[in-house]
Amino acid sequence: MFDIGFWEITVIAVVALLVVGPKELPTLLRTVGAMVKKVRRFVREAKADLDEEINKVDELKRRMAKEAEIAELHKNIELDAEKPAIPVRSSTGNVKGAGETRQASGPEKSTDGQSAEASVQPPYGSNK
Repeated sequence: MFDIGFWEITVIAVVALLVVGPKELPTLLRTVGAMVKKVRRFVREAKADLDEEINKVDELKRRMAKEAEIAELHKNIELDAEKPAIPVRSSTGNVKGAGETRQASGPEKSTDGQSAEASVQPPYGSNK
């Protein structure tokens, strides 16, 4: 972590012994140990919080990508719905534009000039 070797620790211990004294050195070491423990706990909790937030962001990115995919599919479905399923040909043989539909203009005429509805006969045994 700090890349401190054995000799560096020995020098720090000798200086601390000379500055603080032999009576106060155990108390100082306990205090430093407690501080190091608190710092480690803080770093561990901060790292866990950051990891949790990163996971939330990744999940949000996945959901947004899925929503974009769904929106694209809806857009494609709407475009497909606007196109006629069967191309409709006009009397000139050209295909009519997308969105145009053939509408019924009344009863169809048969070849002999009568309407198609009039040429339908009632079933056998009917009173009509």
